[in-house]
Amino acid sequence: MSPRNALRLALLLGILSIAVALSIPGVADEPTEKHRSPVAIALSNDGQRLLTANQTSNSVSLVDVSNGSILAEVTTGEKPVAVALSKDGKRGIVAHWFGYDVAVLEIGPSAIEVLGRVNVGPEPRGVVLSSDGKTAYVTVGVANEVVRVDTDSLKITGRVEVGREPRGIAITPDGSRLLVGNARAKSLSIITTADFKVERTQEIDGDNLRQVTISADGKTGLVANMRNRRFATTRTNIDKGWVLGQRLTRVTLDGSEPFDTLSLDPEGLAAGDAHGIAISNDAKILAVSCGGTHEVMLFRTDAKDPLPWRENNSRDLMVPDLARDRTRFQRVALGGRPTEIAFAADGRTLFVANYLNDSVQIVDAESAKLLRTIALGSPKTVSVERRGEALFHDAVRSFNQWYSCNTCHSEGHTGGLDFDTMNDGWQDNSNMPKLSRKKVPTLRGVAKTGPWTWHGWQKSLDDAMVESFTKSMQGKAPKQEEVDALIAYLKTLEYPKNPYLAPDGSLTESARRGETIFRSSKAACNSCHGGAEYSDGKIHVVGLEDRRDVYKGFNPPSLRGTYDKDPYLHDGRSKTLKDALIGPHNPEDVTGLGTLTEPETDDLIAYLRSL
Repeated sequence: MSPRNALRLALLLGILSIAVALSIPGVADEPTEKHRSPVAIALSNDGQRLLTANQTSNSVSLVDVSNGSILAEVTTGEKPVAVALSKDGKRGIVAHWFGYDVAVLEIGPSAIEVLGRVNVGPEPRGVVLSSDGKTAYVTVGVANEVVRVDTDSLKITGRVEVGREPRGIAITPDGSRLLVGNARAKSLSIITTADFKVERTQEIDGDNLRQVTISADGKTGLVANMRNRRFATTRTNIDKGWVLGQRLTRVTLDGSEPFDTLSLDPEGLAAGDAHGIAISNDAKILAVSCGGTHEVMLFRTDAKDPLPWRENNSRDLMVPDLARDRTRFQRVALGGRPTEIAFAADGRTLFVANYLNDSVQIVDAESAKLLRTIALGSPKTVSVERRGEALFHDAVRSFNQWYSCNTCHSEGHTGGLDFDTMNDGWQDNSNMPKLSRKKVPTLRGVAKTGPWTWHGWQKSLDDAMVESFTKSMQGKAPKQEEVDALIAYLKTLEYPKNPYLAPDGSLTESARRGETIFRSSKAACNSCHGGAEYSDGKIHVVGLEDRRDVYKGFNPPSLRGTYDKDPYLHDGRSKTLKDALIGPHNPEDVTGLGTLTEPETDDLIAYLRSL
């Protein structure tokens, strides 16, 4: 069977598998009607037990690897996103993306107990534990911080600022350093744990940074990421890797060498949504999970020919010799959506959290074979929303499987990237495309904020789905039932709670003053950003237009969740809200009604952040 057909078969099997009724042995008090959707795993040192973060059931599961049984499952908080285990396997921790906290866990032979919780800040995304389990380090995405937590006292003992939107985090085997991937900052932070300070920030040529890992000798760090090449989304550009591509990025923790990259995209059959990264203890095998193409990629470092890493830059495509060499590179089709991965101590057994498959899969990395699938629990029938979620994350639906909806609209939100699609009516095919790129908007609340596109020309959300698949992704048109499923899924995308409101949900004093300014005759922001979603759905000329625009004027984007939509404006020209309000989108230029003072601008920003 060809690699393409094998991947397509795996996708079909993965989608079918989520429709099978599954039971959870040993957990009589846990309902099975929810998808578990494991997004992260932590493996015990002996490789016999693992902990999973089940995002859509708000739970963690303790799994006996030897027989595939679920020893325990407990509800822990809202949208679990990361887990870690102490060296002895008796203490665990789970971070909650929408819960804004971590839960400290006591792990028994067949039980999980929540010992306590610590509020760490808005949208924690990653967590690791010291070997003794007494100290946790948590990446807090919206706060741009790493937080240190004492798991005995349940107290925060330190905070350190890192780059924009920290997510993945790993700790060296000796516990002396942390490696943090900053998703929107395109950087890695190296933190020393002794003084809890950023030792070095490594800029890299990468976007959508996901799982990070550190080699067993503590010298090398790796991250799975995307690279936005920013050229127009034509078939030729897509297949040359000029629109975007998936990468591995490698750094030396001491900074002694430049960063280097390894392209994951074979010509004609690309990778989609690189997410997980793991390296065997003997450093002979690198494993990467690709959620969009439903697979794990395996790379051998001990073959006759070395892997073609490239310093300080990325090849657009995988080197053809590597793509054909089965002694160095193999693809293992898994179906579903593989996310985080981990190697056992034997260096060949690879554990994979498969979100859409509601399972943990076990792969023999030596033979490149899927050995077993451990089911965590699924509903008896698959909802239309879940079918839409599978389509949203399916890169196989794009031309030569280069990217999914999720690639650009990260987790249904935005990663702050821009792309040159046909949604504005034109593309720039010059060698240095600049003018026609548009920032990727969030899809949270999208069904309530028509018309669509930055210029507001698209009046039908159904048609917008077809446009995305056929023009942006250059794939086949979805069927009507698929369009319905996608829209049903989009309607489930909600904003997290707002971290800029007072504890009781009220506006701060500054934000109350800002609300008055927002509605005043001087700023008149509500004349465009009105209604429940802070968008009137009309087209306005606001001074940001270009003479080449096919569609004149702009549809005001919703201001809900504005604090986490940076950079700002249709082309992302303003890095911060203040940059926008004192620069290209200042009230004087937009309305001609007056200039805000600096305190008034600060109050207006406080209000906008509270929406």
